Amino acid sequence: MLKSLHEPRGDAATTDGDRDRPPPATGPRTSVTLARAIVQAALMLAILAGSYVVMNRLIAAAPERTARPQFEVSLPVAATTVALADQRPTVRLYGEVASARAIDIRPAVSGEVTEVHPDLSAGQSVAQGEVLFAIDPFDLEVALAEARANLAQTEATIAENRARLASERAQRDIAEQQLALARTDLERARQLSENGTLTAKQVEDRELIVSQREQAVSQRVNNIAIEQARLAQQSAVRDRQQLGVQRARRNLEDSRVRAPFSGVVRSSTVEVGRIVAANDVAVALYDDTALDVRFTLTDSQYGRIATDTDPLIGRQVDIVWTVGGVDYDYTGTVTRIGADIAADRGGVDVFARLAPSDAPVQLRPGAFVEVAVPDRLYRNAARVPETALYGTDTVYVIADGALHSREVTLGAFDGADAIISHGLVDGERVLTTRLSNVEDGLKVTVPGQAPPEGDGPVAGGGRPAADGEEG
Repeated sequence: MLKSLHEPRGDAATTDGDRDRPPPATGPRTSVTLARAIVQAALMLAILAGSYVVMNRLIAAAPERTARPQFEVSLPVAATTVALADQRPTVRLYGEVASARAIDIRPAVSGEVTEVHPDLSAGQSVAQGEVLFAIDPFDLEVALAEARANLAQTEATIAENRARLASERAQRDIAEQQLALARTDLERARQLSENGTLTAKQVEDRELIVSQREQAVSQRVNNIAIEQARLAQQSAVRDRQQLGVQRARRNLEDSRVRAPFSGVVRSSTVEVGRIVAANDVAVALYDDTALDVRFTLTDSQYGRIATDTDPLIGRQVDIVWTVGGVDYDYTGTVTRIGADIAADRGGVDVFARLAPSDAPVQLRPGAFVEVAVPDRLYRNAARVPETALYGTDTVYVIADGALHSREVTLGAFDGADAIISHGLVDGERVLTTRLSNVEDGLKVTVPGQAPPEGDGPVAGGGRPAADGEEG
């Protein structure tokens, strides 16, 4: 249907049906809905008010409850009782076994080896005085014979010189007698000459005879001096030749090389037919009954033991050698202290001589052993576990169920124990449990001992009741 140009367009246009529909009613129905909403709100407020009143009455009618008292918590710990006594800790070190008596045997003469001991090999034992090896003695025997022959010749020369000396002395005595007679005759001639009995020439002849006799005596005296010098010279030759004989005899004896002491062969390089030179090392030997253990004490350990009333030298030590998974025990005695400070090892070297042992395994040089050395003696000291020590000078004493710090003086450690030289009283209990948050006044309980009065339950056995819980 076509619309007129004067009719309104769009949504404003109405149809014939819309014009015929009656208008909506707005009066009594709207009032009813509003009244219903007011009634519902009032009813809700009444319910809430009633519930609040009922709840207050229930709370007021309930019996009054008291909270469980809070107890102070104490920690279960371990403790030890102090017992003061003389304490001697043990210093445990490691050392090495060394031979205290060893020698490298060198032959004094050269030559071919003609004999070798059947046990001359490394690790074998030989007895003192046994021939280890022998060198061909032919040249040495010849040298000895020549030395003896030279000595015999010199002895004969000395005998000849002595005979000459004796003869010269006899001739001197005769010459002195003749001189005495000539001088007497000269005196008589001089007296006769004064009386005119003898002439001057006769006197002069007698003076000449005296002069000749004096010359003869002087000659004999000189001959005696010469013979004495020759005798002294030959005596010196004889002494030298006697030394030559002794040297040749000793060289012959040295051709058989013997063990200077009983011991164990460390090494040997001699064989039958081999040429050995003098002063070459042929056999190395050590005394298995003279073994030392060398260990090192630190500066502090050495200073502590050295100031003890008991000297370090002479102190007995215990030695353990672990071999094949088995521990073998030995003992030793400190015999000497190193002359110098062992700077490379940081202390002082100490040597202990091993005592004879019945152990089935014989110690050998080079063995690595554990050494237990008695430390200095601490009188009236306490021994506590190392865990009781906090820092280097603090322990905690348990008194009245609480911890109390105590400053102490640490003497030394002995394994897992600490030696306290000062600061503790006999009978006190010392904390040995390691606590991370330890402090003065911390409540503790030692299991197995009744807690002091006033202490609460041990932590872990229960917990304090919370507010509102029943007991």
